[in-house]
Amino acid sequence: MMAVLAALFALQTAESGRSIVGVAGSNSQSPLALNQYTGVVYIEEAECSGSLLTGGWYILTAAHCLNDGGVEVPKGTKFTVTFKLPVGEVSIPASEYYIHPGWTGYESEVGNDIAVLRLRRRAPNTAEQYAINRDKNEVGKVFTKVGYGYIGTGAIGQDEDSNSDEKRYAGQNRYDGTIDLLKNATESDMSELVLGSQLIFDFDDGSAAHDTLGRHFPNLVDRGLGKDEIATASGDSGGPSFIDGKIAGISSWGFSDRGFFKTNIGDIDSIDDNGSFGEISGDTRVSFYASWIDRVTRN
Repeated sequence: MMAVLAALFALQTAESGRSIVGVAGSNSQSPLALNQYTGVVYIEEAECSGSLLTGGWYILTAAHCLNDGGVEVPKGTKFTVTFKLPVGEVSIPASEYYIHPGWTGYESEVGNDIAVLRLRRRAPNTAEQYAINRDKNEVGKVFTKVGYGYIGTGAIGQDEDSNSDEKRYAGQNRYDGTIDLLKNATESDMSELVLGSQLIFDFDDGSAAHDTLGRHFPNLVDRGLGKDEIATASGDSGGPSFIDGKIAGISSWGFSDRGFFKTNIGDIDSIDDNGSFGEISGDTRVSFYASWIDRVTRN
């Protein structure tokens, strides 16, 4: 039901007809400057994103970037982390992998989509290091999501021929709630969800018709952030969502609301996983896993 998505989509406004992806003030689908979010990395073999944790040795990412389920990385698998810096690219192999013990894959859709990679050598000093958000205060807050991957427009969805150079993009959205909202409100079997472990948000175009979570939950009416609104799509998995400079979420999944509800559908088109207006996305909630992150990075 839930498709793995992971890159940023730009909002295409009806007034201007322009596609915009980026942080506040962006006016085009331009990649971030190389001196912005230098600690957000590209994981080569996984075609995923990640972020450098405080200390410079560990990369936080999504479990689904490393395997389809379980705690082991397939034998012989190697991952290389690339820092794209103003001075050039620096690639460092990962030496160890830590996948959350509760990760069982997307067939169960329970959560626990979180992993940590240890670098073979310390990250470059010029790369930013990020603390994790430890306060469960994310709902209702605007976040900035950063990652590598496809771009596109909300009216059409991701352009799978875009961003072949794997450049960094960023944009904003607002966390509407936790995954708990879907447990008893949908026709899908959500009985195995790890409650409280995910943060969800929808991709608004400014209209009530495509304010998906607002349609299904009237207390969540929110028309979005205008030209700064984004969703996630392929290539951005494992990338961070920042609140006040700290990692609050990890890009995990995205899907049409028709995967959860049978009526009152807000998705703008009939494609379930292209990142168009009205789709719902989910981030792994970092505050929920703070103690696990601390344990695996203690060395």
